[in-house]
Amino acid sequence: MVQRVETKKSKQILHDVIFELQNVSESMLWFLSYDRLSELLEIKKEECLRKVYQFKSAKPQMTLSGGFHEVDGDLLIDFLAWSLELDEVAEEFLRGGIFFSERPLYELRESYKTLIQKTIANHKLDRELLLLLTAATVDYDDAVDSYLMDKFEIDFFVRRSIHQFLEKFEIHPEYGAEEFLYEYLKSLIPTKILNFRDITREFRDRTYYELYGRFRETKKKKKKIVKTVSDEVKDLLAFFDLEPGAGITDVKKKFKELLKKYHPDINKKGEEMTKRIILKYNRLVELIGN
Repeated sequence: MVQRVETKKSKQILHDVIFELQNVSESMLWFLSYDRLSELLEIKKEECLRKVYQFKSAKPQMTLSGGFHEVDGDLLIDFLAWSLELDEVAEEFLRGGIFFSERPLYELRESYKTLIQKTIANHKLDRELLLLLTAATVDYDDAVDSYLMDKFEIDFFVRRSIHQFLEKFEIHPEYGAEEFLYEYLKSLIPTKILNFRDITREFRDRTYYELYGRFRETKKKKKKIVKTVSDEVKDLLAFFDLEPGAGITDVKKKFKELLKKYHPDINKKGEEMTKRIILKYNRLVELIGN
């Protein structure tokens, strides 16, 4: 019975914290000070700080900045789960529309990809348009990009996947969740994470076969030409105190430095060394040049 009362109390505190963050949130930007957190937890400020420091000992990445900002959402969730002994903190934050951890954001990204793939898979191919575009461009992928941009709007996929995401998790959108998720997805579209060509790769390969009756050839990556450095070059570079891969400019700079140091006008015993420097310099330039 006591356990149930304590759990009920913890859940109420959690709801109070979420309500507080909803009230101060602007486009999912918020700050919860330690002072206010202690009031919501119904404990003294000193005890709250003690808990925070105790919690930080297991979280070396955590910085003490007078409270928790929205960027510290994962840490605040972990702190509340630990101090309130509750498991559903992340889910409540998600439904409250004030913070999304990586797992639901990953799910959103995957649903965005799936929506595009399913929509395009059910699309009736306009062969004439695609053939026209392929004839007008050198690269087949460029032609497909133009084709898909003509037939579909990326913004539709973004907003539709967000709408489905909000409905699935019953998320309150009035605290900026929809705008936040929109900017989040749009910012990833130019990156490798949501690369449009990767998402539509199956469609591209299939339509290529439909148009030309053969499979696409995979582009061969250009092999980097690795120049091998001979032992003689290594020795000469070592003489000039240079690392393998040094260029003519580096060699000339070292050559001038050594000449100044050993030139007979400066160093009476440097005549033989100067001769060696000149010979080795000429040989090194000859080898590097080849």
